[in-house]
Amino acid sequence: MKTKTLLLASVLLSGLAKPMAGPVEADVHLTYPLTVKKLENIYIDARLYEYDPWLADVSATLVDHVVLEDVDFSTTADSLVDIHFSAKRKARMKYYITARTYSKKGGPLYFFIDGFQKIFEHKDDEEIDVRMKSKLAAKKPKGDPEKVGGNDDDGGEENSGKITGIHRAVEIEWDGTDGAEFALQKSNDLKNWETVESLSGNGETTSVFLRVSGHTQFWRLQPE
Repeated sequence: MKTKTLLLASVLLSGLAKPMAGPVEADVHLTYPLTVKKLENIYIDARLYEYDPWLADVSATLVDHVVLEDVDFSTTADSLVDIHFSAKRKARMKYYITARTYSKKGGPLYFFIDGFQKIFEHKDDEEIDVRMKSKLAAKKPKGDPEKVGGNDDDGGEENSGKITGIHRAVEIEWDGTDGAEFALQKSNDLKNWETVESLSGNGETTSVFLRVSGHTQFWRLQPE
């Protein structure tokens, strides 16, 4: 009986050690509701994360990252943005996406995905439609959604940032006086500080995603 138990345990462990087949690929179609405010030069930060559902106290890992800049949204209809994600699947890992949309890099948050958007559930290829949640006043569109940007392969210019390694990421929430400029700084020892991002306050709480590596890091906001 003991031999059979050990054999079964060995089989289970060997199964967990084997990676699941191939890469994972996804086409995510983001629909942005038409707003009263005219939106130009918009900054979209879309990310794919993996996490271990067996380890609740371990943060998710960023595995793909797409950035789109200077996107002009439609002024008459909802705007449609296509994002392509890809990564190498790992055994036991789960995946989810985020897509935060700002007036500009470091500017006020305009749109976000409402809720926890899981992906690659029992499949390696996904095509999903996501309607973005708006923080701006909306108005009724006059026509069908219009494609305004993306990182697909239709011959258009692609503007994306794709990671070359696997790193931890942290989301920092902050608020500042509307129109005020700030430097977001980090330190390993509370003595030497390094500026990692320039931010503009909008009078509301917003957030920014940053990569974390090395020793424990401390963060602070300094007026510029």
